[in-house]
Amino acid sequence: MPSLLNIVSPFMHSSMLYKLKSALSNPSNPSNPSNCNKIKVFDLQENITTTYNSIREAARALNINNATIVNYFTNNQKKPYKGRYTFKKV
Repeated sequence: MPSLLNIVSPFMHSSMLYKLKSALSNPSNPSNPSNCNKIKVFDLQENITTTYNSIREAARALNINNATIVNYFTNNQKKPYKGRYTFKKV
């Protein structure tokens, strides 16, 4: 039985086909723990620490953009986000 990749490849541009093959051979999603950064989120108002399996998962739970958390780490920020949340890589 032919795979989907073999069926669509004649109709795809070579650069798109390369990207698709790369994505299929090295998936990066929250179900693949090797590609995820576990983080702890401390809520200063509620005094609760929650551990998330990925930055994206934490962002969804807090209803914020995941780039916000990435930038928090990139800028080595110490001040709590919105005066409420601190993030720490596990």
